[in-house]
Amino acid sequence: MGGKRWLWIGGIAVALLLLVGGGAYAMRDSFTFAGIATGYAAKQTCSCRFVSGRSMESCLADFPDQAAREQMSIVEDGNLVRASALFGAFSSEAIYEEEFGCRVVN
Repeated sequence: MGGKRWLWIGGIAVALLLLVGGGAYAMRDSFTFAGIATGYAAKQTCSCRFVSGRSMESCLADFPDQAAREQMSIVEDGNLVRASALFGAFSSEAIYEEEFGCRVVN
């Protein structure tokens, strides 16, 4: 009886591993997009705020996709803009340097 029990446990573990691995593989494009999107949002918002001198609300309105705006957090801290998505799993920062403009720092 003990052998069947371990066989069931092993089968469940393998199925769970395949499910998690398959899900991660299926989401790989979303993860790539989240990394790119946070860098874009940080740089674009930094330039909008510090180079163009617009308000944060005005800058956020430039993002065409309402769903993307709702899934991303954009915070200004001095001359630094931080954008994060998926509960902070992906984040990027852009910093404003006078005479040079904004650049992504990570």
